[in-house]
This record gives sequence, C-alpha cells and structure tokens, in this order.
Amino acid sequence: MLQQLTDNKYLSILAKSADNAAFRHNLLVNNISNVNTPGYKRRDVADFEKELREAMNKTSFKASTTNSKHIQFGRSDFNSLKPRMIVQDHLRYRNDKSSVDIDVEMAEMSKNGLRYQGYIRHLKGYFAGYNEILRGE
Repeated sequence: MLQQLTDNKYLSILAKSADNAAFRHNLLVNNISNVNTPGYKRRDVADFEKELREAMNKTSFKASTTNSKHIQFGRSDFNSLKPRMIVQDHLRYRNDKSSVDIDVEMAEMSKNGLRYQGYIRHLKGYFAGYNEILRGE
C-alpha cells in the first residue's frame, strides 16, 4: 500500500510514524520512572496507526468550516497528524491505585523500539536510493 503512494507521502508517513514511536518512547520511560508513584495513571499514545489509515482513506475533497463546532471532514493534512497522549485511568494493577505494570511497560518499550528501528531503516533506505541516483551509481 505504501508503494502506491507518491514519494512525498511515503516519506511523510515514515517520518510521522518515527515521530510517533519517539513520542511513545518518552511516555513509556515516564511510566517506568513513576512505577512506584501511588495513584499514577499510565500514559500511552492513541492508536496512531488507525488515525493514519483513516487519514489515508479519506476522500480528496476538503471542506472548510465556519464554526469550531462543525464536524470536520475531508482529507486531513498529513502535516497536522500528530501523536496524541491518552491517560489510562480505568486500569489498576496495584493496591496503591497505580496503573503501571513494569513488565507491561518493558515489553511495550521493546516492541516500540523495534518499530522505531524499522522506520529509521526504511528512511535510511529511502535516502540511500536517492544518494545512489545522485552519484550516478
């Protein structure tokens, strides 16, 4: 699906995905550092992949609104797509009402790190292709 996009959209999606992974890493580190804080609520990012898919699947028609209460519709700009933090206050793992489980956080950090490395690897490959073209190799 990504190959069907134009180069600029492909690069934008990779960059936004890497930004999301970096943002999530900071949230996971914050969760781990607050593992023993009573009442601390776990923070994570909203489903960025879902929001990205929705932005890609919207029509190319774009409408403007005259009031902030109007419903937004039409293709969203990839530049405005940003990771959103959510506080998971419905979870409780411990008696001190903390919602942080160190095992879950470490596992999520490992998965997120692998995702980030994959995005960076794709970005490096993207630019390496252009570098070969510019060098005439």
